[in-house]
Amino acid sequence: MTLSKKMINAQMMDCNADLFRCPVCLSEMTMVDKSRLVCMTNHSFDLSKNGYVNLAPQAHVTKYDQSLFEARKTVMTSGFFDGVLEALVSTVETHAHAVILDAGCGEGSHLSTIVERLTGDVTGVGIDLSKEGITAAAKEYPGLIWSVADLANCPFQNDKFDAILNVLSPANYGEFTRLLKPGGLFVKAVPESGYLKELRAIFYEDKGQKDDADPVARVAEHFDAVSTERVTYTFPLAEGLLAPLIQMTPLTWGASADKIEEALQMAISEITIDFTIISGVNREGTGQCLVE
Repeated sequence: MTLSKKMINAQMMDCNADLFRCPVCLSEMTMVDKSRLVCMTNHSFDLSKNGYVNLAPQAHVTKYDQSLFEARKTVMTSGFFDGVLEALVSTVETHAHAVILDAGCGEGSHLSTIVERLTGDVTGVGIDLSKEGITAAAKEYPGLIWSVADLANCPFQNDKFDAILNVLSPANYGEFTRLLKPGGLFVKAVPESGYLKELRAIFYEDKGQKDDADPVARVAEHFDAVSTERVTYTFPLAEGLLAPLIQMTPLTWGASADKIEEALQMAISEITIDFTIISGVNREGTGQCLVE
């Protein structure tokens, strides 16, 4: 008998229910009838028809809607991000990685690819505040654990994760150090000045964006043995790929329809990928809530 995607996801959640804590009262949780997570004080959270659980205490509206995640899936399945994913896999592969959290997982493609490429038995957990992103992840990538959740109140017990990934997403270092096991690995991917520079030249008219934050220094405040790796390459844009790329990137949010049409008509043949992969080792496993 072939299991449904919902049941595959439910079984994974059931086997790993000890990871969770109630986002309301912070007590332990158990899976009941492979259909809902229930805490010690009887707060109950049903699995969706796609097999994810919504553990965000309050509803949130984000700019990340279904059409954006469809565009992102189109771009990611083209191999656009493969060089960065290879670097992430290489970084995580050097560490014990039985349980991995992708904090800000979007539609799940990064986490799914990384778990698939790692050797050994790996449990992947993806969280995002966007319900649309988690819905897409649960549908497309069964066999991992997917949850709508807030980085400021992660619904997991202390010291449960061997590695945390934070790719193109805000960071909450207090929560990350709390969730990681002592000696656990934190890996953050941040865009550098060359990232999508062909689009920046159009939408920012070469003015660039000023960012005074130093992500390496921020990571070093909370983690030991911090190291960096620069990943830079150009990716050829096949016909039809420019439009979803423009749709998925925040670079173009707020741009006029005329400006977007101008970019589409420029027939950009390749795009630059430029990231720094920052990694560090957790020193304690607990921390204060500091949002970046």
